[in-house]
Amino acid sequence: MKSVFNKMTIQHIQIEERTQLAEVEVQFIQGKILIETVLMLGPTDLNQLLAKLNAKGLSLSLTEDFEYYPTEEGMLYTLNFEKKGWDNVVINEFTPLQRIKQIRA
Repeated sequence: MKSVFNKMTIQHIQIEERTQLAEVEVQFIQGKILIETVLMLGPTDLNQLLAKLNAKGLSLSLTEDFEYYPTEEGMLYTLNFEKKGWDNVVINEFTPLQRIKQIRA
């Protein structure tokens, strides 16, 4: 069964160049409970999430919107949605294609 995230907002995205994984800090409503968690997304699901943001009017650029730092294992890209004022953008029905790893906070 695939996970569906409704009324989801993003607080932070971190992308590691070496692993091609993104850690996405989110909040969403499950039933009547607000859940805060970190989703581990692969490239396909990250692109799907970015497309949903684009549909909401947020066109993100890796070099312009993200802060980036060189590490021994490649670049590390971070984007703080709260700092940009984008933490109130609500995404409805985000359904990752791959089974996601979820770290509960």
